[in-house]
Amino acid sequence: MLLLSISYFFVYNCMVKKLGWIISRIVLLIILIFTFFTEIKAQIQTEDLIPSEDPDRKGKFYLVPELWLTFGSRTYIEIAPLVGYHVSDRFSVGLGPHYIYQSQRATPSYPISFQTHIFGVKGFARFSLITNAESFLPIRLFNELFAHMEYEVMSLDKAHYYSLPSTEEGRFIYQGFLVGGGFSQRVGMNNSVSFMVLWNLNESSVSPYTNPVFRIGFNTYL
Repeated sequence: MLLLSISYFFVYNCMVKKLGWIISRIVLLIILIFTFFTEIKAQIQTEDLIPSEDPDRKGKFYLVPELWLTFGSRTYIEIAPLVGYHVSDRFSVGLGPHYIYQSQRATPSYPISFQTHIFGVKGFARFSLITNAESFLPIRLFNELFAHMEYEVMSLDKAHYYSLPSTEEGRFIYQGFLVGGGFSQRVGMNNSVSFMVLWNLNESSVSPYTNPVFRIGFNTYL
């Protein structure tokens, strides 16, 4: 009976994670489509308001606030306020705290409840492969194409991330190394919206998320 319960837990947990993965990508697709048509409309209306050349960004700081919220029987809150600095016009680095809260309410179909806190710090390096893409694209699809790399150190709860059901107590350190790229679209003179696809090279059974990792951010220059 115990073996059957453990097997049921793993099967159901996998189904929940898979359903959440599908829903998150549907939401991402809707956001991308909406942004695409919004940018086309903005291009037609404000073609003469944005200069054709990007200013030199060397020595400038910018904010990268990352936020993701999901509420319901399963709650997920992720916050990562990062600060970036342009070493040169194309190359920038950044650093900031990273916090994730997850909880699950017990339901008739899933009689296990939990809550866990994940916290740590992460840094990134970004190199712009293409800048001012608007100068040669027929429509304003994006302004900048870049390669992106992240390294993070996070403290995770053993009771949640070790093989379940687990009686382990305490916390352990997880290190993630993510690589990938993305593009950004300028919104006004000092702001931009970025879309990234990353791959965690250190993905395992105790990783806080699964590959691929999608990121949507709003960048603002100080």
